Amino acid sequence: MRTELVDEIEEFVRRGKLWNKEDLNDLIGRLEAESDATDDPIPRQLSAPLRALLVRMRIGDVPNRLASDVEGIVYPRLWKVMEAARDGLPDAELRTRIEVFNRRLSRTFAQEG
Repeated sequence: MRTELVDEIEEFVRRGKLWNKEDLNDLIGRLEAESDATDDPIPRQLSAPLRALLVRMRIGDVPNRLASDVEGIVYPRLWKVMEAARDGLPDAELRTRIEVFNRRLSRTFAQEG
């Protein structure tokens, strides 16, 4: 994953735009476009858990408790992916970190309600 994309993700996190549907959708689109442009599957894989969050947000209001749980997963997991990309770790490590992110977020949504 290119450093410029990692910088964009970090800026998204820094601005705290996770709960803005338009900004989240833009980031997802950016990740998917990056995969298409570079033939790198990693950004598209990273877009999957973010798309799941966007779908959940479109279903209805996210209760405060769930929002807190989601933030406790999304921000640290994004950071771990960014860290691995910046450190030049192998794609297999990036994939593993994204899979853990996806599983944890999926479990949280499944336990809702």
